[in-house]
Amino acid sequence: MTLLRRQLHAKIAKAKFPFGQRKTVEDILVQAVCHFRIYRNRLRKNLAPLPGKFQFRSQAQKRGPKDKKEVRMYLLSQIHYAWVRGFEAYPKINNKDYPDSPFVIFAESILLSEGVARIHTNLEEFRSYRKKQLEASGFKVVRGQVK
Repeated sequence: MTLLRRQLHAKIAKAKFPFGQRKTVEDILVQAVCHFRIYRNRLRKNLAPLPGKFQFRSQAQKRGPKDKKEVRMYLLSQIHYAWVRGFEAYPKINNKDYPDSPFVIFAESILLSEGVARIHTNLEEFRSYRKKQLEASGFKVVRGQVK
């Protein structure tokens, strides 16, 4: 068992995922974090994208730090998917000045370990990004859930 798998296994157990879903959720998250690390490092080094099914748009060369929004959105989408797959329920993101929901605590533990800050802002940005993408595909989204 690798270090990453061991860390994610502990976070999944702490979030109290159902026992029957823990292996599936762990596999989803290990793959997501590995891909996130690869692409984040490739953005730093400015290398060509990896071949395979996870391709991100390449952007024109600009000065300054590279935009990592798409890589963050990928990781957030996989955390969201793992939660839905594990609990079979849509994750709740709490409002500001309220105690964190179990999903926010779970996502925060993974995102902080990967160096992603401003957890609430990123989760809200992902929620609006997801809604816009689903509505563009023809789905109807009501209070975050696809109808």
